[in-house]
Amino acid sequence: MTVVYADDDECGRETIWAMLTEAGIDVRTCANGRQALELCRDVGPDTVLLDINMPEMDGLEAARRLRADPATSTLRLVAITGQGTWALRQKALEAGFNEFLSKPIPTDVLIRALSAI
Repeated sequence: MTVVYADDDECGRETIWAMLTEAGIDVRTCANGRQALELCRDVGPDTVLLDINMPEMDGLEAARRLRADPATSTLRLVAITGQGTWALRQKALEAGFNEFLSKPIPTDVLIRALSAI
């Protein structure tokens, strides 16, 4: 399985990268939604993890663009945020996310979210 993970917080990226790599998952990381779109075109991941609040392009906009592109419209999208409010969850689902997770995320919860069909 290949995952693209976008988060502007370097420590957060490193933590999730380590969790997933240890589970045998190929993880490609970047710092914003714009870079995530480029990585998705280059790598062809199975799943995309997007932090909601990022500079240049946030996770909501990146999700909308991924859903609008026929080449990426069926990717599994997982929102990751430190702000687990009901309103933000609704916005994420409306933007096209399949799953919404609040930080901190236990490894088993993250792996299940990536594996869900």
